[in-house]
Parts: sequence; C-alpha cells; structure tokens
Amino acid sequence: MSKRFQNTSKFRNVVGRIAKTEEWYSDLQISTSTLSDNANLIQANQKWLAVKWSGNGGTLGILPLAKPGKYVPSEGAGMLHAHGAGVTDWTFSDFNQDILATGAEDGTVKVWKLPEEGITAGEQASTLATLNVKSPRANSLKFHPTAENVLTTLGNNRKEVLIWDIGKEAPALTVESESLVHSFSWKGDGSLLATTGKDIVQVWDPRAEKAATQTGKGHEGIKGSRSVWLGSSNFILSTGLNKHVAKVRYRQYALWDARDLSKPIKMSSFDSSTGQLIPLYDEDTETVYVIGRGDSTIRSFQLSDLQSEPTIAENMACGTNNSLFGACLLPKLSLNVMKAEVARVMTLTSNAIVPVSFEVPRKQYLDFHYELFPDTKGNVPALSASAWLNNENGLVQTVSLDPSKRQALAKSSDTKVSPSQPIADPIKEKSPMPVAAAEQSSPAASVSDKNDAISETPIKADSIKSSSNTSSPAPIETSPTEPTSTPPQQTPEATKTASSPPPAAKQPTEVASPTKVLPKYGAASVSPYKYIAGKPYHPSEHFHDLRGLSSDKSGSTNLIQASSKFIAVPIAGPGGRIGIISASKPGRLPTKVPSLQCGSSVVDFKFDPFNPNILVTASDDNKLRVWNIPDEGISEDVSEPAAVLSCKFGLYSLSIQCSNGLTFNHMIAAKAMDKVVVLAFNPVAQDVLLTISSDRNNAGIRVWDLNNKTEKHHFEHGDVVFDAVWSTDGQQVATISKSKKIRIFDAVHDFKLVAEGPGHQSIRPAKLLWLGDMNMIASVGFGLGSSREVLVYKLDDLAKGPCFKKNIDTSPSVMSAYFDPDCGVLYVAGRGDRIIHTFELEESSLTALAKFESGTLQQGFAFLPKKHCNVKAIEIAKFYRLTATSIETVGIKVPRARPEFFQDDIFCPTKDVESPAQSADSWFAGETKPSQYINLQPDGSVPLSEAPALPQTNAKKKFAIGKREASDDEKRKDLMQKMFASAKGVDEQAERDKAPVVEDEEKEVADDEWVRT
Repeated sequence: MSKRFQNTSKFRNVVGRIAKTEEWYSDLQISTSTLSDNANLIQANQKWLAVKWSGNGGTLGILPLAKPGKYVPSEGAGMLHAHGAGVTDWTFSDFNQDILATGAEDGTVKVWKLPEEGITAGEQASTLATLNVKSPRANSLKFHPTAENVLTTLGNNRKEVLIWDIGKEAPALTVESESLVHSFSWKGDGSLLATTGKDIVQVWDPRAEKAATQTGKGHEGIKGSRSVWLGSSNFILSTGLNKHVAKVRYRQYALWDARDLSKPIKMSSFDSSTGQLIPLYDEDTETVYVIGRGDSTIRSFQLSDLQSEPTIAENMACGTNNSLFGACLLPKLSLNVMKAEVARVMTLTSNAIVPVSFEVPRKQYLDFHYELFPDTKGNVPALSASAWLNNENGLVQTVSLDPSKRQALAKSSDTKVSPSQPIADPIKEKSPMPVAAAEQSSPAASVSDKNDAISETPIKADSIKSSSNTSSPAPIETSPTEPTSTPPQQTPEATKTASSPPPAAKQPTEVASPTKVLPKYGAASVSPYKYIAGKPYHPSEHFHDLRGLSSDKSGSTNLIQASSKFIAVPIAGPGGRIGIISASKPGRLPTKVPSLQCGSSVVDFKFDPFNPNILVTASDDNKLRVWNIPDEGISEDVSEPAAVLSCKFGLYSLSIQCSNGLTFNHMIAAKAMDKVVVLAFNPVAQDVLLTISSDRNNAGIRVWDLNNKTEKHHFEHGDVVFDAVWSTDGQQVATISKSKKIRIFDAVHDFKLVAEGPGHQSIRPAKLLWLGDMNMIASVGFGLGSSREVLVYKLDDLAKGPCFKKNIDTSPSVMSAYFDPDCGVLYVAGRGDRIIHTFELEESSLTALAKFESGTLQQGFAFLPKKHCNVKAIEIAKFYRLTATSIETVGIKVPRARPEFFQDDIFCPTKDVESPAQSADSWFAGETKPSQYINLQPDGSVPLSEAPALPQTNAKKKFAIGKREASDDEKRKDLMQKMFASAKGVDEQAERDKAPVVEDEEKEVADDEWVRT
C-alpha cells in the first residue's frame, strides 16, 4: 500500500470519550442561531467559555471553565451585554485570558476586558476599543497568532479583510479581493493569510503586496466554505460544498499546498448533508477535528509529513448522541495530560456544553508520556503590533506540558531577577506581559493579566528573549493532572535596574486580625443549605383530580393561597368562584369543588394570617368581601360573605365657564377605588389590611380596619403599582411601580416617603419581599429582553441600587417568591415552569442553591408557617404546589450527618406568625409591640449542640503512588506465618505452665553440723 494512504501516526488509535453528565455545562439558555457562517457559536480559553445567550441576540454568556455543572445565569454565568444588535462572531486573545473581541450585525467590533473574577452585578466588563468595519455586518474575527493587539475582521460585503492595530483603533492593512471571501486563516508564524470563497482559494502576503500571491480553484458550492492553515507548515485545509449536481450537494474537504494552488493535493467528499463543516486543527498532534452543524458525530483526520510530502488518513469517529451546533478546541494547557488526553473538543448542543475528550490508550498512566505531548505554544506574544507591521516575524515561545517540569518552573519563578540584567521599566513600557520573573501566588491559580487597557507599545520580541536568559524562566505554569485545571496567575513583579538602590526594610507592625464568626457546625465555607432537596409527600397526601382551575388571572396573581386549615384556588365559572379545600382531607377532590361566589371576577384573595378561617377577596366590582369559613369547611357554594367593604366616595359638581359665556357642569367621583391589584395583611397587627388599586393610573394605597369594617387611611401613590409589601414590624410599606422605582413609605405617619431607589429595567410586573430582619428588600422581576432576575437592596443604600443581582433565565412568565427569614433561603418560581429556584441570602452574598424540578408545570405555590414542618425529619419548609389538575404537598429537607438530634443550628426560635402582636386599635393609635417567638424543639429531643462528640477513628492509610503492593500469595503467606507464630507462642507458654518446680539438690545443713578446720 502506498505510504500516502497509510496511517502510521502514534495518534491513529485516539479514542473519543464523552464526559460524564456532571462534567457538562448544562441547563444553559443558549441561542443556536447564527448570523454568520463563520461563527463557531462557542469559544474557549484556559479560563472562560463564551456562548451566545438567548434573548435579544446581543448578549454572551461567560462561564468559568473550572465550574461545570447545571447552570443558570445566577449560578456563576456572567452576562456580557456586548451589543445592541445581534452578535455575529467572537474570539478570545491567545495572550490574555481576559481579552475578548465581539462583532455585531451593525458593523461594530468591540474589544472587552473581562473582570478577573468574572462578570457580576458589581463588576462588569470594560470596553477597551471600538472598531467600525466598512460593512453593515462584521462576519468573522480572529486575533493574530504571533503579534499582540492585531485583530483581523471580515465584513459581510465579503470583499475586504481588515487588519487592525487595536491600540490605534484603526485598520493598518487591507486585503481586497475581487471575488467573495467566505473565510480566512493565518499561517502559524503570522506571515501569510489564506482566504476561501466560492470557486476560489487564495494566499496573501498583506504586508508585501495587495495582490494574492497564489490563487486556485476551490469548492464550488455557494454556501460558506472554511479554511484552516495547518500550523507553520506550507499546507492549508479547506471545507465546503461541491457544485449542485443532480439535486445533490456533497460536503468536501481539500488539502492544499500554499506554494502551488493550481490543484489540491487531495479533495474528498463526506456525505450529502448541507450542514456547514467546522474544522478544528490541533497543531501539536497534526490532527483535524471536523464537526458538521446539526450532526452528532465528530470526525478526526490524521496528517503526517507536513514538512515534506503530507498524507491524510481518517481516524475513528466519535458519536455524541446529541445534535451539535458548534464546537471549539480547548487549549493544551488545560488538558489532563496524565490521562493521555491529547485534545478536548467543547461541543455545543441546544442547552449544554458537552466536553468530548480524545485520549490515546496506554498501558499505564503513572508517568508522563512525552512522546504524545510535544512542547506547546505559551501565552507570551512573539511580536508587538508595530514590530509585525514593520515586517518582523517571530514564533511564540513554547512551554512543556510535563507536570514535573512545570512544577519545577513554578518553584524557580520565585527567585528574583539579577540586578545586573537590564530590564525595561514595566510602567514606561506598559507591557501587558511580565518581563521579569513573576511570583506564583498559587500553583492552581488561573492566568490573568493585570493591565486594564491594551497597550499601543507592547513588549518587543527581543525583550522576551533577553528575559528568558535570566535566572528565572518564563512564568507559565499549569497543573495538567486535572481536566479543568488552569495555569497559575501571573502577577508582574516590580523590577529595578542595577543603579537603583534596594528599598529600606520596613519594621514589622502588629495588626489585629479580624475575628470571623464561624458557623456552629461544619466548615466555614460550606452552607448547611447547600444540598437542600425538595421531595413531594406520598401521593396519599396530595389533592388529586382538580377540575376547572381558572388560570386566566393576571400573571401577578398567585393562584393558590393556604392557611393551616384550608386551601383556596380560583375556579372557572361565572360569579367569581374561589374553591375551598380542607387541608386535613387529602385525596381525590369532588367533581365540583365547593366555592365562595363573589358575584364578580376575583382579582386577588388572601387568608388572614391570624385567623385561618378568614378569607378576603377583591373583585372586579371594586369591593372587598370578607368570608368566615366554618371549621368543618363548606360542602356547597356560599354566596353571602360575612362583610363587604367598598371605598367611600362622593360626587362633586365642577363648573367650567367658557369665553362665550356658556357654563358646563361636570360630575366627578373623588377617592373612588378602581381595580384592586394587591391585598396584604399587616404581619403584626390583627384586622389591618392594605389594598392597592389602580384608580385610573393614579394608584391608591388604602389601609382598612376589618374589625370596624372601615377605611382608615388613603394615600395617592401617583403611579401604576405592581406590588406592595409590609415590613416585618408592620410599620413601613414598600412598593414597586411602572416608573421603575422602588419606594418605602412610613405607614404609621401618613405614608411619608422614607426612601426611593431604582427598580428593574423592564416595565413588566415585579414582586417584592421584605427579607426578615436583615434590613434588606428583594424584588423579583425582569431585566432587558425578558431576562428574569432577582435584585436585593440594602434599605440604607436604596438609592444606590441593588447590592446583589442574580439572573435566572429568559421567560415571559411572571414569578412568585417566598423568603424564609430563619434560614435565609429565597424560593422563586414562575407560572408554567417546572423548576423552583432557591437562593441563600447572607449579609455579603446571594448564592444559588440546588433547584427543585418537577415533571409537571406549576401554576403557583403556597408556603405554610415553619411550625407546621416536620422538624424531626429536618424539614425546613412545607408548601402546596399547584398544577393544572392537582395540589401536591412538598417538603424541603436538609441532609445532615446526625439526624437523630434536634438541629438547633437550623431551627432557631421562629417568629409566631399565626399570633398577632397587637390589635388594630393599638396599631392605628401608633403603638408598637414586638412579635412573640416559639421554640420548635420537639419534646424529649436532644439539641445537636449538646450531642456527645463522635468517636475519633484513624484515617485509612493512603496508597502511595509507586509503592509496590504485595500480591495475594504474599499476603496469604504472611498471614499464615503470623498464625503459626501465634500458635507457637501459645504452646511454649503452656509447656512452661506444666513444667514441675525443680527443687535445689543441695540439702540445707544445720549450723551445728559445720566442722571448723
């Protein structure tokens, strides 16, 4: 067989392995649509993953590479709102892990500096440069492979490739083609540029001449073709479609010699699919991975002899069982080389990023297989932008992937540079890369440049070479033993010339270290609620066969309310029906649920927190009805409420005199309550009810005395109010309105405005929660583009905006929320969702916890007071979950190591929310009384704080790598020897016990028998 068709490479047996599910980046709100044929839809470096987020099209999701798992935006994914228009392509810099370039369909290209710790509510990405391409849309972006601050762009006019000096924000070179350009690719040394188009493939030297140096006939298909230069060799690989023949198009790949493009070295067809091919080239292993958009298989091709006569052969394909929409290669410095992982392809599905590792089988994985891992490119640029534009060439320095060498490199980097070595001043040079030895803060830290802006004069190539001759090698290190490891953080060290004197030594000073209050049990960094789990009760505790649920209410109306005795849900039908279900009688519900007939469509309803039998409803007829439900419930429809409340208003005559002498009289209604939207009971005072009504776009806030059935206070808010909530002490009221404002009023002193701050950016409805006694308030609503979010404010700094922000997902559904002040856990869910999101709120953070996911869509939930939870089962919350046909009883539990004890660190004394602290008369009189607290400890239980300590056990001896382990035969032989030795010792002791006492043979002689001589 000819050598050209043989595959003798050591990588020919590479095997693709799909990562385990827990290593995926799943539950992502990914947009798989693309505005450019050249976009891979995912980009990665040693620190971040960047994907296009669903929504308005101009947002990218920035995910930390080291944190796989189930993802929502609130759980570690930062949102980069890059452009107002849709994003077309994006790419990371090879020399700075936090530099990202993005292009949009409005023709703008932006270069971003990502925060070192990621994008958060308090720290956003900064724009370093804004470029304007000469085209309505930026189709493709690529950084130069050897020169820093050089970016190449292709517009949708497909005639000009612009090469930019980012520091000057201007195009330095232009490649103009007479034919349409589909893609471009740089040679590994950055000297030449290859382009492909319809029927054409070309090679350019952009610094030398404007015309193409080589031109050949490429793929004939009109769909976008791709090109990839095979490292620093003279060969190019292209992919595309053939000419439309017999109504069939075949996908092709071709191998070209850049020195002679008259004909391809090889051109072959894949299949008849029309999905665009994405070629990914690994220069170290000379392997090309090809992914077809919409396919589920990753093909790989092995190249050989690229320095002389190239050959290409197909390796074993890897099936993924998922439709792939994009892919990229992970940098070599992030691979697990000790598992012989030679490549990792990050594939993009409809809602997840799935890593696929390609490994070479080996007999053992204790040693580093150097033959599989040649030195790879480092992170130090070979040239500056100005040097490259002045026709200088250079190669990026390579680094070893051997863990032992890299660990030695990390240790040697701690030594300082000799003063005799001249080094440029980093402040004057503004070099984005360290020129002196860097101190490694941690062997597992990630690479991150400290410069805040892109320099126009980066470090020169000769400076890099001279610095490598010092006593400290280049400070690039990683830990290849972990799949998601990243190189250590590089911190440029202040350098000095030989003439600079050493700094004076500072005297040590005593600094009082802050005392951190640790949790009572467990580690300081682990929350007891990290692994909370929601579990439905046994089906016998559910309420089945619910018929006629009215789900046409406003999105801001919660469709289920519950007290300790009853559950209320709206029922479809005339007359405004509220079905009443006895909470003590789970099981199958009757065909016709007994209801309260309000006479008009119900807009909101609430149970009295201090009387489980009292329910208040608000209807479209602008009346409040108070219902007193018997203890045994109702067996038939009830239409007579215990009381009906309506707003007092009068008719006034208004006379208008015109210039012609005529007089018009108008009758107007004053203080009329119109369209009640919110009902809220005071949390400490009995029979005190707050209502919010639209009142013809001039919202009215009213406070009612249900005991005397009168309206006590009325205040005109002056805006459309979405929601209102009482403070935990019942003295203040917070509102959120259509004007995107959150306001706090003093409810006792004539609703005086106390504080005001910004709300959500959207005018869609939002929900408010007063967060216990933490002096905080939370709002659950919408950001831009239907992005649902949680905002947390500190009441002292309400005007400054939210202190915490967590994006949840993108959905038009309005969310409901509940806050547990004892545990600090926030529950958020939307109508029509399957997931209930949970967050833990602390003074300094808002952390996403485990989500509770169900198989059916929920319509709402209603939580019960804490004292109704099963404390012995460590149940911290209990609620009713409403679906279209049932009501499920669900418990939220916390797994603990010693559940037999009362968990007094979780179940602290809780506020008795079912007993009022004062009456309505005392509250309206301005009196303030504290609420009572109850102890949840069951009788006879022992608190965990008083539990005896666990017995100490010796840790199992760890197995040392390289130590010889005894074989089974040796172990059996050693055991038998010990048994024989033990038996022999027993026999010897028995013989000693049986031996007779030996008497002294010498007889005793009396004193008088001795003879004197």
